[in-house]
Amino acid sequence: MLWQASQWLAALSAALLATGGPVIAASLDDGHEEQFPVRHRYTKIGGDGSVLDKSAQPGTGPKDWVCSIDEETGLMWEIKTSDGALRDKGHTYTPYDSNPNTNGGWIGYRDDKTGKCDRSQMHEGSCNTEAYMAALNESKLCGHSDWRLPTIPELVAVASESSPASSADVALPNTAEGWYWTGVSKVGHAVYSRVILLPPRGRAYFYDGSYMVRAVRGGKSD
Repeated sequence: MLWQASQWLAALSAALLATGGPVIAASLDDGHEEQFPVRHRYTKIGGDGSVLDKSAQPGTGPKDWVCSIDEETGLMWEIKTSDGALRDKGHTYTPYDSNPNTNGGWIGYRDDKTGKCDRSQMHEGSCNTEAYMAALNESKLCGHSDWRLPTIPELVAVASESSPASSADVALPNTAEGWYWTGVSKVGHAVYSRVILLPPRGRAYFYDGSYMVRAVRGGKSD
């Protein structure tokens, strides 16, 4: 059976509605051959915000591949590193949003021990999603300071463009396998942050309430 991204999102939505809680959104690895077409629809962006040549490789410098623009949606995504610094691919965070205008009444919880991140760059040394976004925005990653958590549809739509390989010809290389936080969303009467498994057929690792993050910026799709 061939699963398209739209079918995956529909099944995910049904699962969320069925539970109404902070559901773990699985990869639908049920014995079928899930196939998400890779469209190579992205532009490589340097750390200074400049458009790069297609041969550019991931890194942390001003002319390294630091972000990707999805040419179909216009969204800009961060590229992860493997250096243990701020954007390391293996870092994990608790869901936390203190802003009543965006948290839907659900603040979440701040890490004190469970998360794994560069605590020296996190507000009050806490590995939480709000602190991570604040650190990215303060650094003006790729020339911008409006980074945020993706919505469920945004992260599902780019799932086929993620790969664990640092040299992969996809929009989001260097993607560690596991669960990734999305922004707060309301399903029925329940408001929570939820997680999506990347890449689509990745292995699910569980981290005591702390999961990975892939930041995005640009127009928001609810």
